[in-house]
Amino acid sequence: MIGFENKEYFKPVLNTAKELLNAQNKNDIVIMLNNAEISVMRTEYDNWNGDIDYYTVYVVVSVPEFVKIEIKSVEEDIENALNTAIRNTDSEVFSKVIISPKSNSKIDLSVIDFSKQEFVKRIDYLKNTMVSVSTGGQNIKDVELQYKKVYKEVNQQLKKLDIENPNNYDSLWSWYGKWKNDFPTYQERRVFINDMYKELINSLSEVENTRIVDVKVDLSNWEKINRSIFEITKREQQAQNEEQFQAVGMLCRELIITLAQTVYNSEKHQSIDGTEISKTDAKRMLEAYISVVLAGNDSEDLRSYAKVTNRLANALTHKRTATKKEMMLCTSATLALINFVGILENKL
Repeated sequence: MIGFENKEYFKPVLNTAKELLNAQNKNDIVIMLNNAEISVMRTEYDNWNGDIDYYTVYVVVSVPEFVKIEIKSVEEDIENALNTAIRNTDSEVFSKVIISPKSNSKIDLSVIDFSKQEFVKRIDYLKNTMVSVSTGGQNIKDVELQYKKVYKEVNQQLKKLDIENPNNYDSLWSWYGKWKNDFPTYQERRVFINDMYKELINSLSEVENTRIVDVKVDLSNWEKINRSIFEITKREQQAQNEEQFQAVGMLCRELIITLAQTVYNSEKHQSIDGTEISKTDAKRMLEAYISVVLAGNDSEDLRSYAKVTNRLANALTHKRTATKKEMMLCTSATLALINFVGILENKL
């Protein structure tokens, strides 16, 4: 990397420029720089006049920040401060500062079919698999089908988010052609993949979960449960009246039934009172499941917690009147139950 294009080389110069601007009572510019994305590129080289490198500094700020400043004046102030910071250097000059706006629109993860955790996990899988096959790890033929499946899932969700997929390699064989031609070393391949996904991952990291209780367990092969959770999440966000609150409660009830049917085995989990359990009696199915999975004196506290959570979730889903508070308590209790059973099933 050349001169000030190297971030570590440019950083002390930028810090000095900020101090100079502060000393000139231009604190608002310093605050803007602290919140900006800054990059440097050598845009001209004069080998006839003392071998001078000319650099352009790109400053990307939020749209609200951009519209409230005098662009040309601020660009000149930053350029002057930077050149003052390197005034003893004859071979390098900051020739231009360009300030540009960038939208900070928040990503609405409620429109996709996975939780943030599950979505990021799939992206990590694609990254890690691409690194592995290109650095002496897994064989492409062993992971190609799974890679293509996950790639398709991630690509579909990115379309729903209206985000361009940074990864153009829908097959590991197409990625093989790229790395063989362009990246001779393992390090270059790792850097390329990390850079490719960097902006997307940074954007997702800024998105906070809106739920008080979220699902922490792996739902990758509990697809029906996963879909139900996201339907509940969307409905909960949209609900504004009693009928809509009740509808969310009914969805929670169906989700608990699905959970119970997923883990309950009539041969392994005998009903506590010895009677046959119907296929829709989620409360008794889960009670039977819990009494077996958490058998023994050492698990008494966990067993009690599980039973209380199960009863609470079921009771709330059967309420005929509903308020927003009751709806939120219902969804929170339901997701807590999903987390608890998922942990018991080692879905970590």
